[in-house]
Amino acid sequence: MQVTLTLSELMNAIMVPSQAVQTGQNGQFIYVVKPDQTVEERPVTIGITYQGEAVVQQGLKTGETVVTDGQLRLTPGVKVNIKSAISSTNAP
Repeated sequence: MQVTLTLSELMNAIMVPSQAVQTGQNGQFIYVVKPDQTVEERPVTIGITYQGEAVVQQGLKTGETVVTDGQLRLTPGVKVNIKSAISSTNAP
């Protein structure tokens, strides 16, 4: 027998891939890509995580682009190149 139990439903939740969330001395943060293609370190409050996704309760707005790979080489103000998930998985 397989049973599915829904404990709660989050409406209008902001979700990011779990690998975008980093932990530093001051808590959890995410690198956000600004319109000029540079990054800023943004402190966030994370809620539940499920199947590789994390709910961001505070610190991020809908539609903002976050960094999911290469965070160890970043510092605030560094210029980045955006790669879509599709192009990175189909790369030779």
